[in-house]
This record gives sequence, structure tokens and C-alpha cells, in this order.
Amino acid sequence: MLIGDRHFVDYWQSTLDEVAALQATPVRSVEMPLRSNEISTAWGFSFTGIGDYPLFAYYLVPKGSGPFTPLFQAPGYGSVVAVPAWERRDRFAVMALCHRGQRLSDDNYKAAYPGLLTDGLPKKKTYIWREVVADCIRAIDVLVDQPEINSGNLAISGSDLAFQSAALRDDVKVLLTSGQVLFADREHYSAKTTDAYPQQEFNDFRRLNPEQWEESESTLALFDLVKFAPNITANTLLAASGLSESSIVSITDEMNAEVKVLPSTEYSALDHIAQENWLAEAAGESKHPGPFLPR
Repeated sequence: MLIGDRHFVDYWQSTLDEVAALQATPVRSVEMPLRSNEISTAWGFSFTGIGDYPLFAYYLVPKGSGPFTPLFQAPGYGSVVAVPAWERRDRFAVMALCHRGQRLSDDNYKAAYPGLLTDGLPKKKTYIWREVVADCIRAIDVLVDQPEINSGNLAISGSDLAFQSAALRDDVKVLLTSGQVLFADREHYSAKTTDAYPQQEFNDFRRLNPEQWEESESTLALFDLVKFAPNITANTLLAASGLSESSIVSITDEMNAEVKVLPSTEYSALDHIAQENWLAEAAGESKHPGPFLPR
């Protein structure tokens, strides 16, 4: 049962109910020899999200006998989703979703960058990010239904979408939250302190639509990681960049889970190695011997 105020719980429970209604809808899979290699077999999965929206996801399965630890690689903020990296696909059964609007899931809707972050504001019923989160939940349902995985050891990695997805499920065991967080510290990313995108999208919208900003803030509050935090029960590494110290404390204090905060070293390669080693160890997998390939 979700934890939170009535508006938060009602909003997300109704979204989860929409996703659950898709459980019996078909999932089509096609092997992708061009994306396969000596350590894993690549598949392209096609399935339906809420609103009858067609979605695509990469699914990489290690060669050998399972069951394999399932890893949902939540999409980042950008138009293209990459095939999962070498150090993940040799030990995890990895699903990398292209959410609605991203390439390969853009037949009916093409996301704009910048633009996606405020698409559908100010109303909570039309804000696009609700459907994007729902796409992630739907993809996780598809992942845990695969016969070769150990569904009792589900891991999730990514930024906001990883955190939000993990909070909306009670079966996530491991959560790696890394990268740039978008749905926290909105005051820190005010027009007075930043002109950097994608956070600047909020400022652009506020300047262009000042009369809609109050309602927009109420909608965006439904996506704030602090609101999701009490629902996190997975062993968590928080390695997200750009968060203020006060936001980190606000998030971790609300979590009902073991959580480790990993500050950035400012050397992305070292950060990546530390994160991947933590992910493997937390999921009960062996650490990758390296070298880690560029992502």
C-alpha cells in the first residue's frame, strides 16, 4: 500500500491500476543478431502502455543457464536509449525501455528536448510524466514475467524514473539512483540560479505561463522524490548529481530502506566503476573485472 498524502496516493494508485489492466495484453519479441555478442543475446520487445500506446524495449540475456538477476535500466532524459553496456549484459538480464516519445517508441508521439519536462502542464491529468512513469512500471511487469529471470531479486538503475518506479513497486530489492535528478531541488534550480537545461525548462514555462505556475507546482509536487521516498524499501545507493545537501537529507530521512550516499569524485570513470561494483555486489553478482567501456 502506498504511503503519502491522499492526493499522492490516489494519483499514483489509479495509475498503477491502469497499468495492471494491461497484464494480459500481448508482448512480442524479436531476436536482434546485430545487437547480440559472445556474452549475451539481444531481443527487441514490443508491448502496449497505458492509453494503448506502443512501446519498445531492448532485452539482453546473458548466455548460459539462468536464472538471471533482472535489471530494469530506467531511461534517462534524452531522445535515444542505448543498448545496455557490456558490464551489465554479461551478468544481468537487462531491460532498457524506450518510453513514449523516445526513439523506437515514437510512432504516435515524438518528445521534444527541451520540452518534454513541461509537456502537459499545468494539469496533473495531462502531464506527460505520469504516462512516462507508467511506461516504466509496465516494462518492469514485462521483465519479471520472463522465464529465465529470478523475479525475487529485481534491481533497478537510473535517475528520477528509477527512483519513482522503485517506490511504486514492492518487489524491488536493489536500487541504484545515479545521474542528474530532475524532480527535486526545483527552488535550487530557479531562474535566479541557473540557465542550464533541462531544469531551465521549468523556468521557461514559468516565465511564459505565470498564471499557470501555481497549478503546475501542485502537479510537479506529485513527482518530487521526497514524496516517493517513504515507499522505497530496496537496498539503495544514491549517487545522483546536482542535489543540494538539504535535499539529500530530506530524501534519505524519508526512506524506509538501507541507503548509502555516494558523493561524486568529479571523475566520471571512477564514479561509474564504484556504482557498477556496488550494483553487482548488492544484487549478489560478481564485480566486473573491467575494463569498463565508455557509455
